[in-house]
This record gives sequence, structure tokens and C-alpha cells, in this order.
Amino acid sequence: MKHIVVANVTPFNERGELDLEGLRSLYSFDLERGATHFWVMGTTGECKILNTEEKIRIARTSIEALGNKAIIGVNEDATENAVRLAKEYVDMGASSIFSLPPVYHKPSELGLLKYYESLSKFGIPVFVYNIPDMVGYSISSALTLKMAEEGIIQGMKYTTRDLISFLEYVNIKQNVNNFKIYMGTEQLILPSLMYGGDGVVTAVANFAPELVTRIFENFDKGNLQQAMNEQVKVNKLASAISNKDYPSGVKIALRYRGIYVGKVREPLQEDINQEGIIYAVLKELGL
Repeated sequence: MKHIVVANVTPFNERGELDLEGLRSLYSFDLERGATHFWVMGTTGECKILNTEEKIRIARTSIEALGNKAIIGVNEDATENAVRLAKEYVDMGASSIFSLPPVYHKPSELGLLKYYESLSKFGIPVFVYNIPDMVGYSISSALTLKMAEEGIIQGMKYTTRDLISFLEYVNIKQNVNNFKIYMGTEQLILPSLMYGGDGVVTAVANFAPELVTRIFENFDKGNLQQAMNEQVKVNKLASAISNKDYPSGVKIALRYRGIYVGKVREPLQEDINQEGIIYAVLKELGL
């Protein structure tokens, strides 16, 4: 089964505090329109500007609302901190977690292996969040294969514009049957499916999950031209939301679809010019 995984935003109220009811509303909106899972507290969820208490509250709400559809982000740089937070998630019922590799201080491959090995001790699936443009380095396909073969990790989200490198990770599936590889770049959803990927982790699916769903449905039916038509629509939306202070554009688009999730947390800012661009594209696509 291919997965449509929403890289969901973190809603805030007018005072900049967590809006957990808004989070539940977002989950319901997306599930009704074809989402299968949620990538909770990733880049789109403003993971690096949440405090620990907020992370725990978001995780608890997500697990209660979604059950095993929630893939919860750890994203701590020190192994000790990552393990402590992961244990909190597991104790409240998390069924899977993901983690960025440590940033700023770049560990060796041995250090990376030990980092993910520590997270694997809880006995639930662990996914690597490989996003070289943000982290500053990539986790190699060789190390990924080693960790997959040893049962340390069960999958990866790979955010890249390089389909050739994406294929290197897809090839891991030949050696590890249950390994999952998700594309993290929305403009490449259809090509990634054609290469054998297992789905997408997508910010566009916050506010337009039905368009992403149509790519998958048409791909499954062999209607590649129609799937490409839907991909082009997603490309327009991805371009509109990606400029300025990300993920401010995702939150703007959600407001236009009737889901209020507040603004991005400072120092991130919204841009009124981006708002006009997003509105025009949504209107063009009938959303």
C-alpha cells in the first residue's frame, strides 16, 4: 500500500500558544480527503521552535486522534535527549517515530548508527528524516542499508530533487523487504512512485489532500496522463507555499480552505505578497 503522509503544521492560537483543538480539526479534514498517515513535528510542524512540553502535548494529542497513523518526530541532537523524548512518546502509545540526524555538530557514520540504534531499542519502527539541504549532510545509502539490514530503522523520508540518488535508497528494498522509502519533495511524487517509492510525505496535503490522493489513484489505475495532470496542480501549490518563511505559506493556504491554524512562530514571518499568490493559485484550481 502506498502512503499519503501529511507533513502537518503545528497550529497556534492568537497568543502563539498551542491550539490542540485546531490540530484535531486539521487531522479530521485531511483524513476525510485521503490522507493515510501524519508526519508529526517535522519541518512543516516547526519542530525546532517547539519546547519539550509542547512536543509532549502534541504527541499525546496526535496519538489519541490518529493511533498508528501518527509518526512522531523526535529531532533532538544529543542521543540522551532523543532517547528521553522517545521514551515519553512510547509510554503514551506511539507506534512509530522519526528523527532528523543531529545538526550543527556532524557525527561520524558510527555516531549516526549509534544514534538511531539507541532509538530502535523501544521496539517500534524508526524512520530516518534525510533532508540534506536543511541538515547540511546526507545519510548515505550504504549506511542506510546497513541500518535497515540490522533492523535499526524501518524506513526513510528523503527530501531531494535528485531522482538518481532517490533510486539508491529504493534499491535497499531489494535486500530488506519491509523497508519504506518516502519522497519528501512534492514536485516528484509521481516520478518517485514510478521508481518504486512507497509514498510521499507532503506539506501540500495539509490543505489539498484530495489533489495528492488523485495522483495516487490515477497511478494505481495506470492513468499516467491524468496522474501527471494532478501532479502539475500540486507543483503549482508547492511553488506558491515554498517561498518566504516556510511554513507560513502552508498556514495561509489552510486559512483559505477554512482551517485556521494561526501563524508561524517568531522569528518566522508571514508575507502579504505570498498570501496573494497562494490565493490566486487556490482559486485557479477551484479550491
